[in-house]
Amino acid sequence: MSNKQIITKILSIDASVEDAGVLEKYLKDIGFKFEFYHSFNFSAATELISKHSFDLILLDFNLPDVSGFKAITTLTELVQNVPIIIVTTTNNEIIINQSVKTGVQDFLLKWHFDAKTLCRVAKFSIHRFQLHKRLLESSKEYEQYKKRSVEFQKMAQFGTWEMDVVTNEMTWSEGVFQIFNLQPGSFNPTLSEYMNYVSVDDRVGVSSFFEEAGKDGLQHKIEHKIVLNGTQVKHVSLQAMIKIEESGRRVMLVGSTQDVTERKVAERLLLEKAISSQTASIQEEVLTDLGFQVRTPLSSIVNLLYLLGNSETSNQQELLITDLKTSVNDLSISVNNLLNFSLMVTENVKDESEDIVLAEFLKGAENVVKIKGDSARMSVKFFLDKKLPEKIIADPRKLTQIVFNLIEHLLRLGGEGEEIIVTTTCHSVQPDLLMLEFNIKNSHKRFNVNELKEMSNAEAIIKEAFSGDDKMIASKKRLMGVAIATKLINALQGNLEIRNYDELGSEFRVKIPVRPAKQVMFQAGIAPVSPMKILLVEDHFLNQLATKKVLHAWSEFVSVEIAVNGQLGYEAAQEGDFDLVLMDIQMPVMNGLEAAKKIREFSQVPIIALTANSTKQEQEKCIDVGMNDYLSKPFKPNELYDRIMAVMATTMA
Repeated sequence: MSNKQIITKILSIDASVEDAGVLEKYLKDIGFKFEFYHSFNFSAATELISKHSFDLILLDFNLPDVSGFKAITTLTELVQNVPIIIVTTTNNEIIINQSVKTGVQDFLLKWHFDAKTLCRVAKFSIHRFQLHKRLLESSKEYEQYKKRSVEFQKMAQFGTWEMDVVTNEMTWSEGVFQIFNLQPGSFNPTLSEYMNYVSVDDRVGVSSFFEEAGKDGLQHKIEHKIVLNGTQVKHVSLQAMIKIEESGRRVMLVGSTQDVTERKVAERLLLEKAISSQTASIQEEVLTDLGFQVRTPLSSIVNLLYLLGNSETSNQQELLITDLKTSVNDLSISVNNLLNFSLMVTENVKDESEDIVLAEFLKGAENVVKIKGDSARMSVKFFLDKKLPEKIIADPRKLTQIVFNLIEHLLRLGGEGEEIIVTTTCHSVQPDLLMLEFNIKNSHKRFNVNELKEMSNAEAIIKEAFSGDDKMIASKKRLMGVAIATKLINALQGNLEIRNYDELGSEFRVKIPVRPAKQVMFQAGIAPVSPMKILLVEDHFLNQLATKKVLHAWSEFVSVEIAVNGQLGYEAAQEGDFDLVLMDIQMPVMNGLEAAKKIREFSQVPIIALTANSTKQEQEKCIDVGMNDYLSKPFKPNELYDRIMAVMATTMA
């Protein structure tokens, strides 16, 4: 601790040099530690004040250059932080009281006090002035705190209140008034008036809240709705607890109210988004399952038709089989259209590319649309560029739907005897990228310009096709096929141009980027010429029967063993020496992905996935667990043969 004594700097403003000397002597006699300055007039005093910081001013009320009250008011403005004591010969009670009101700390009558009195008054004035100063500073800080508190409450939409539990009279802060859209202090609230704002369905709960909060010293909390002006609804959070005043005379319930409407709205939006996302996920799962359930039997039908077509039949039966194959293709297109339309509503269109034998693909599409053309008594002709590649990597189902939907739209526009021409070309744009083009032309009808603008907004057409009046719905549904084709083209990163010719006629020009298929060291259609032992892991009875017959019909050297689920397939692969495994994905007990993963722990036997869940994600999963290839149902027998030979050629290379 420092031993340095505090020195008090004192300024005496007195017209009498002798009187000022007496004041200085008194202070010395009592042992007061000070520095003493004297000025005989006010002007000289202000000059000293500008140069020094004083702790006390002793002011003579009768100065030659300024009146007493003028000197006091000027000094209190000039040195607000310095206490002033009046020292004068004037003994007037009115002057004394008025001086004190102007801020003077004390009043001494000359020659009526001694050294001890002067010292005591000086020390007390300085001390009292400091206390008053701190009080003023605390008061200013409190006022600033109150102001900031009001601002914070306003920003946080928060307010405080208290309530007398006996009278139910309440005191609200500005924040509470603002929450209720009321002018602060506009009335004296009570609990019953608060309850008038509470939503009818929340009143019982809020009433119980106040009753329970008034019984114990615990903190209680509730959220409820308030209704303002009969229309506006707000959500508020209410907290309260008992407080007993120190005097014990009053028991108060103190609490806070906060407007939480924005949080409630945000929570509801997040919940709705979560529900919407969950619903979309459920829709996708249901649609995926629907696709699986439909495509699985379709795969069996395709394989059985292949076997039937290779058996001995009459000419009439062959015609019926041909028509049945076309109808199955037509059904496959319609099913895919339905599934992809549903997925488009959930904005979930995926590229499911695979190897396509282009000529066969286009021939199948031609057979389907020719039946449609014959029904409309119109002609549909396909012209294929001689330079078309044998194979490409693309999404066959979406390509089929695009061509089918656009031709079907032209069939609806056309009339009996008219002709639709489909020209297909394919050229290289980059070393690993081809551009597949379909020009679909109607030479007799022109498009409606207004409809063309609508076709570019596929999502709007799809959604509006199920809303509005009957006339609008019919109009939108007529454009549905083009809308679906447009969105599928966009999903495949393609481009659709729609042209009207000056003469009669219109044309769809479709450009879709595709990739060239990798060349494999085998010739399509070649069958095994040495024993090939195949394990077919498939749970569907018709698919077991059809696939086994297709494989046996392919080559007499092929033998097939069947396992009805993934667990049995895994066990069979452990025990038998197989050349190839054909693995279904969705099976009971153990699915195909898990079975393939376990087989890869001990064997590198080629595995081809056969599944009705034809998505790119499913294909990636199959490759990730170690399968060699992937074929989606329904597939044609020749596709299966080619995949088997490609995998065998690759693994034996």
